Amino acid sequence: SDSDRSEDGTGSDAMVQSDDRKQVAVAEDFIPTAIDSSSPTDDVDMLLSELNDTLQSPMDQAFHAKKATQSSSTTTIHPPVNPKTDDNHPKTRKSWAVTDCIPLTNSSDFHTLLPNPALTFPFELDDFQKQAILRLERSECVFLAAHTSAGKTVCAEYAIALAKKHCTRAIYTSPIKALSNQKYRDFRNKFGEDVGLITGDMQIGADGSCLIMTTEILRSMLYRGADLIRDIEWVIFDEVHYINDSERGVVWEEVIIMLPDYVNLIFLSATTPNTIEFSEWIGRTKRKPVHVIRTNYRPVPLSHHLWAGLKLHSIMEGKQGFKPSGYSEAAKALLPASARAAAENGGTGKGVKTCGKGGSTSVKPSSVAAKPASGSRLSSWQAQGSKQDWISLTRFLEREGLMPTVCFSFSKKKCEELANMLRSLDLNTAAERNLVTSFAIQTVNRLSPVDSKLPQVLTTVEMVKRGIGVHHGGLLPILKEMVEILFSRNLIKILFATETFAMGVNMPARCVVFNAIRKHDGTQFRELQPGEYTQMAGRAGRRGLDKVGTVIICCFGDQPPPQVVLKNMLTGSSTKLQSQFRLTYTMILNLLRVEDMSVEG
Repeated sequence: SDSDRSEDGTGSDAMVQSDDRKQVAVAEDFIPTAIDSSSPTDDVDMLLSELNDTLQSPMDQAFHAKKATQSSSTTTIHPPVNPKTDDNHPKTRKSWAVTDCIPLTNSSDFHTLLPNPALTFPFELDDFQKQAILRLERSECVFLAAHTSAGKTVCAEYAIALAKKHCTRAIYTSPIKALSNQKYRDFRNKFGEDVGLITGDMQIGADGSCLIMTTEILRSMLYRGADLIRDIEWVIFDEVHYINDSERGVVWEEVIIMLPDYVNLIFLSATTPNTIEFSEWIGRTKRKPVHVIRTNYRPVPLSHHLWAGLKLHSIMEGKQGFKPSGYSEAAKALLPASARAAAENGGTGKGVKTCGKGGSTSVKPSSVAAKPASGSRLSSWQAQGSKQDWISLTRFLEREGLMPTVCFSFSKKKCEELANMLRSLDLNTAAERNLVTSFAIQTVNRLSPVDSKLPQVLTTVEMVKRGIGVHHGGLLPILKEMVEILFSRNLIKILFATETFAMGVNMPARCVVFNAIRKHDGTQFRELQPGEYTQMAGRAGRRGLDKVGTVIICCFGDQPPPQVVLKNMLTGSSTKLQSQFRLTYTMILNLLRVEDMSVEG
């Protein structure tokens, strides 16, 4: 019928059209284009190439991969990139270091933006702490630069709480073992049993969600490809300004470079002038923005003094400038000794006449001038104090209520000498002495009978009973831990320590005393840099307990330190962060063992 013919015609037309489409499609397959030029021969070549790659060494694979990318970059057609929407494009992005703040008009805004925090604190957070916590909630990298004792640890604690909430891991790295041990005790009290400690000496709770270790331990884990690296969400670098260390600074840079991209980084540092520059490098290396949060806020202001003539002479209060009048008063207090030194340097050679009960006598100048400290090319202002000088200073600190006190000395031997000068003093009450005695007995019982009778053990136990302690790298680890715990409980009234005690060990005191302002940096003797002085002086002042922290610089010589040196040390800018990176054969060989990294990359 007509209707059937029409239907058949329609069907035949449709079949013809479908055949035409197939022919066109087949024809298009044979048309060579710049986008798709695949063929069976190319597939075979690709399989042979992959087989050849598997037989090559890792170094050859890296070389050929780099050569292939360079040659293909000129022929491959890339899709157009919109520079307005590509934030990570190196040419379009203005800066990897972000200094923008999240707007917070009042405290309620913070709780509105963070209704269900991973960790709550029993005190009102400062603005910089709120900014850091909000950035952590967004899984963003943070560089927090603040003064000592300003509260940077809050940021680290919140990151650990986030890791526990997300069932991941947080790594807390520190430059020294003393800081690792202290943070282990603090975090264990706050987060419970789920905290581990890994150092070169011991390994406790390695399966915890929060692991505390030195930076060298983390680097070795990255080198050998440890399994726990896959579970890390946060890595916290405390005291990252230690990157300036000429010997160990390269460790921080290696770890930052080798960490996987999915790991979020937190950097805690003292105030440095080039924080933005350092954050830029981190952002370029990890291809992610770093939010810089800086503050000059100090919870407890500092008061700086010179100890001269058995009195304190103020040379700087808080953020006010250097006070030359206080320096002049300190110089006048030392004037008699300075006058005798001037007579000696006058070249008369006749000595100085002094009047006594027996009449005038001639005294040789060498016996009158104060004896300088041993060493070459030392001036009179670098003289060390005698036993009577230190007993007078300790009695003054006790009378003025300036204890507990940390006295910094840049020599292990000098720390022990100063502590032995105070053998006649007992700074603890009877009740405090009983507490210290019982704790010391418990500590010593953990040692073997032979070790418990070592001279260092007996001397340290006897000193801490009288409220006097020593802390330096030469102590046994168990004795060092005992001293730290007793000092944190206010059972040690004066502690003689080296510079390592100030490297992040969160044990503030009411007063800090500097025995000297010169140190040996491994190559030569030099004055303290402003950043080093700020780091140690920042231990003065306990938040919530002291209205002001007292810093005392001892002057036991004929004159105070030069005014230029003091002014630069108190008001100068901190040391810039400088790269200490160096490529070594050891690093190259270790990188060849890591599957996800190459030396060229």
